[in-house]
Amino acid sequence: MIASSPGKAIIFGEHAVVYGRHAVVSAINLRCYVKAEKSGDFRIISHFGKTGLDFRGEHAYISYAIKRFSESFDIKGVRIEVKSHIPPASGLGSSAAVTVATLGALNAEFEAGMDREDIFELARKVELDVQGIGSGTDPFVSTYGGGWIIPEKRKFTSNVEFGVINTGMESITSEMVRKVRELKEKYPELIEKIMDSIDQVALEGARALENGDVTKLNLLFRINQSLLRAIGVSTPEIDRIVADVESKGHSAKITGAGGGGCLLTTGEGDFRIKLSAEGVRVEDFEDWREPYN
Repeated sequence: MIASSPGKAIIFGEHAVVYGRHAVVSAINLRCYVKAEKSGDFRIISHFGKTGLDFRGEHAYISYAIKRFSESFDIKGVRIEVKSHIPPASGLGSSAAVTVATLGALNAEFEAGMDREDIFELARKVELDVQGIGSGTDPFVSTYGGGWIIPEKRKFTSNVEFGVINTGMESITSEMVRKVRELKEKYPELIEKIMDSIDQVALEGARALENGDVTKLNLLFRINQSLLRAIGVSTPEIDRIVADVESKGHSAKITGAGGGGCLLTTGEGDFRIKLSAEGVRVEDFEDWREPYN
């Protein structure tokens, strides 16, 4: 059986959401597809290569998803194949998407009867298994789809589209989250104030998105990016890209953990994304084909 799940874009609130502040996040129209087939052993196939269960390598999220699923449902083995339109290590939720899609495919293949809440709860555990820390935002959005204001889980809708600039540098969420946590432990009062400021930007940003106020979004992107730079998740290369975008009258900011990955921009970017995509779903085709969605 084949299941798919969307990537996500954090529009406002990166890192602050880990510490209980607001984030504005949406599923996007890029998806990860996972095919699960019963087997006598465990095999994982993706663009990273072929492995068995691999808890420390490129297939860690898939391996932990299988492990968590097998704690509740007896499986002797499974063959997992992955095809994804979401750039890996880009800040667009590829890890959560492959986790949720894997759980969705396992659920369908083994007729486990899990609902979306069950899938999310397992995906949340997988996030913690691999990263050690996390807000649960990525697996939530990848499971349910749509646009959300976190932590209240209030839905929003917006017709605003964004450009995406791929920096070409990997963004490793666990490393960036750990870096911010260490900075916060060293300067707790200072970093708390920055998190509060990011929180206010997120709330203003949610209103701007719902109102389609691109002028205000342009300003808020600049403010949010400056705050992300202050907590150490930008890089000189990202700063150069942002400066170039701003010189043309637009703005850009990190989306996701930072340190690389992708930037959202009010300009054109390398490609464009639409918000509020559908969540995890079982596909009605049995063989890979193009286009997947």
